[in-house]
Amino acid sequence: MIKHINPGSPHITVNTSQNPIPISPGAVSAGMVRYNPNIQQLEVYDGIAWHGMNTQATIDLGWDSRQAIEWAHKKMHQERKLQELMDRHPGLKDLHDKFEIMKVLCQEEEKHE
Repeated sequence: MIKHINPGSPHITVNTSQNPIPISPGAVSAGMVRYNPNIQQLEVYDGIAWHGMNTQATIDLGWDSRQAIEWAHKKMHQERKLQELMDRHPGLKDLHDKFEIMKVLCQEEEKHE
């Protein structure tokens, strides 16, 4: 489970105490993660040996991943602000609902063209 996303940081903090991280099947290679039930802890393989991890791990992300997270963070903020406006202004909510209906109808029409 992702515990926290900081859009300005190239890291995601993962809470591993609730859900195990999936492990890719096949040969062991550097960077693989496994759950060791004997010590009840996640371990990461460095290419030579398995090393225990705390219940929180930091995962480095690439530029594209950071951009996607930043976009999602901004989009969530925009949607929250729009919802607040619609809660205060019922006319805006009505227009938004009609827009969404029209969008679906247009998309359906385009499928049949």
